[in-house]
Amino acid sequence: MPVLQSGTVLVRTQASVISTGTEEVQNRETRLPLLMKAWQRPDLVALVLQKWRQDGLQATRHAVRNRLNRPLPAGYSCAGMIEAVAPDITDLQTGQLVACGGIGHARHAQWNVVPRHLVCPVPDGVSADNAAFATLTAIALHALQQGEVIIGCQIAVIGCGLIGQLVIETANAAGARVMAIDPQTSRCDFARQGGATETSENAGSVPVTEQYDAVLICAPDPDGSMIDQAVRLCRDRAIIVCVGNVAIRANRETLYRKDITIRQVRSYGPGRYDPQYEQHGIDYPIGYVRWTINRNMQTALDLMARGRINPSRLITQRLPIQDAARAFELANPTPLAILIEYPDTPTPPQTASPIPTPKPAQTKRNSGIIHIGLIGAGNYAGGVLVSHLRQNKNVRITAISSPDGLAAQGIARQIGDAAATSNNQAILNDSDTDAVIIASRHNSHAALTVQALEAGKHVWVEKPLCLDLAQLESIQNTHANHPGLILMVGHNRRHAPMAQTILNYLPNGPKHFTYHVRIHPLPAGHWLHHRGQGGRVLGEISHFIDLLQYFANNPIQNLHCHWINRQDDICLWRVVFQDGSVGDIHYGQAGHRSIAKERLEIIATDTTIVLTNWQKLHIRSPKGNLTRRHWLKPDKGHTGIIADFIRTLSEDSTTDQHEITLYRHILNALANPA
Repeated sequence: MPVLQSGTVLVRTQASVISTGTEEVQNRETRLPLLMKAWQRPDLVALVLQKWRQDGLQATRHAVRNRLNRPLPAGYSCAGMIEAVAPDITDLQTGQLVACGGIGHARHAQWNVVPRHLVCPVPDGVSADNAAFATLTAIALHALQQGEVIIGCQIAVIGCGLIGQLVIETANAAGARVMAIDPQTSRCDFARQGGATETSENAGSVPVTEQYDAVLICAPDPDGSMIDQAVRLCRDRAIIVCVGNVAIRANRETLYRKDITIRQVRSYGPGRYDPQYEQHGIDYPIGYVRWTINRNMQTALDLMARGRINPSRLITQRLPIQDAARAFELANPTPLAILIEYPDTPTPPQTASPIPTPKPAQTKRNSGIIHIGLIGAGNYAGGVLVSHLRQNKNVRITAISSPDGLAAQGIARQIGDAAATSNNQAILNDSDTDAVIIASRHNSHAALTVQALEAGKHVWVEKPLCLDLAQLESIQNTHANHPGLILMVGHNRRHAPMAQTILNYLPNGPKHFTYHVRIHPLPAGHWLHHRGQGGRVLGEISHFIDLLQYFANNPIQNLHCHWINRQDDICLWRVVFQDGSVGDIHYGQAGHRSIAKERLEIIATDTTIVLTNWQKLHIRSPKGNLTRRHWLKPDKGHTGIIADFIRTLSEDSTTDQHEITLYRHILNALANPA
C-alpha cells in the first residue's frame, strides 16, 4: 500500500481500464532481450558507456542490473473512492468517488496515491465503470483540440481501437461528422454505435471526393505509411493529428500542395510530463492554457454525466484483479477495452507493514550479524549501496522501504530474504533491526534520522544530513539524548584505498588543495530541481569538503561559498583549516567532456599529489614517488565505509561526530555566500 504524501489523495480502486494497445506494447518492450532494448534506447546505452568509463565495469553492472530488475507499474486510468486526503488538499474529501490518471499513479492496484491535478471528482449518476475511462477520454479530447474540431467539421479517424473509438464518440458529441477507418468489421460496428456516419476498411478505398478538415491517426504506424494516406483525404490546409505511435514520414510535394499541418498528441493534455503541474500542484491559468489534463478529465466526466458519451459500452472483457495478468493472453481479436474489477473490501491499510521474522540462526546477537533496514530504494540505494552491503558477510538486509513499495519490492527480490514495505515505521519498529540506512529523497533525511535515533537505531544517512539549521539542531539534540547510538553520514571517499595512500604520503604542516568537480546537467524534471529538496550542491558538496578535512586532519576555521551561476549549480568553495591549510573546490563547471569528472591536486612541503577520477594517482614526495592506476574498478570507498560502519556497531565503539560541525559550516556558507 503506497504512503500518502503532500498534495496527494489515497484512493481505493474500484475499476481500472487496460489500454490494450499502449499497455501491450509496454509489456512486450519490458520483456525484450537486452540487446533489443539497447538497440531501441541508444541514449541509455551512451549513459551506460559513460558510467563504465568513470566508475568501472563492476559498478556499471550493478547499476544496470538494478534498473532492469525494478518493477514497472502498469495502468494509467482508473476510478475509486478517496480513503485519505493530504492536509494541503482542501477541495476533496474522504468517501468521494474520483477518476484518476497518470502512469505510476492510476495503476492497476487496489490502492493508489494520486497527485491533486490527476484526480477529478465524479459527478452524480456516473458509474465507476465509466469514470475509469476519464483519462483515456482526455486523450481523445486533446486529440480533437489539436485537430481544431468544432461543430460541422468533417473528420476521418484511422484506427478504431480503444482511443480511436473514444475520439469518434467525443467528436460526435462535439457536432462533427466522422468517417471511421479500420480493417476489423467489429470495430467499424462499434464506431457506428459511437456516432460514425461512415466506415471503411482502409483509407485507400475512401473516395478522393471526400475532403476532411482533420484526419486523426489513432493506429500504430512505425513506418510512416499512413501520413500519405491521410494527406490524400485532407482538404487544403487541413490538419493531420498523430495520436498513436506514428513515424512522421511523407512526400513533401503532397504536403506542400495542400499546405498540410501535422500535429502530435502528447498524452492527456498540457501539464503532462511537467513535474510542477503533475507532482507539485502548480496549475496553469485558464486564461493562458484553456485545456489542461485536469480540465480535459473534468470535461470527459461532464459528457458522461449528460449522457453525451458512454465509454463503458466499449468494455469487451472484465477481469478480477487477481486474474489481470491474463489480459495479454486473450485470443484474437484483441479485446477493445478490458475492465479490471476490484473487491469491495480489499486488504485493509496497515499502519506498518509486517517485517518477516528472520531465520533463527541469524537473530542471535552473538552471531556477529548486523541487521540493517534500508529506507529508500532509488538508483543509488539499489545500484550502489545494496551491492556493497551484500558483499559484507556480517550484514543482513532485513527490509527495504519505498513510498509506493514497488521499488523496494524490486530490490527485495534480488536479495531473496528481505521484506519490502511502503511504511518506514515498520522498519523503525522492528526490534530485530540494529541500524537503518537512510537513502530517501533529501527533504526526508532529517526527520527520518531523528525518528530512527528515537527508535533506538544506529543511523547511516546519505548526503545531505539535513537542509537547514533548525533540522541540524533537532538532529544534534536527539543524538545527544542517545549517546550510545552511532550517527554516520555517507562520506565514503575518505575510506577509499587511494585516499588512505594519499594520507600516508602527506607531510605535516599546511597544505593547499585544488579540487575540480565536473557535473552533468540533470534532466529538467529531475526531483532535485524542486526547491523543497535543498538543491544539488547541498546534496553533494559535503563529499568533497569532508575529504579535504580528512587530509588536512584539522578542524574547519572558515568556509565560504561564491556562486558563479546559481541556476546551473556552478560555485567556488574556499575552506580554511586551523593549521593554515586552504582548499578550493571548483564545483559544477562542466568544461569539455574529455576533462576528468574529479581532479584533486595537493601541494605541500616538497610534495605534489594528483588524483584523477579515482583511477589515477601520481605522488611526488620525499617519502618516494608513486604512480597507481585502477582502470577497471575505481574504488570510491563504498566497501570501506560499510566495513567501518559495521565494525563500529559490532565493537560498540563510537565515531567521530564531525559531521554536525561540517554541516553547520556548510549551511551557514549557503545562507551567507561570499
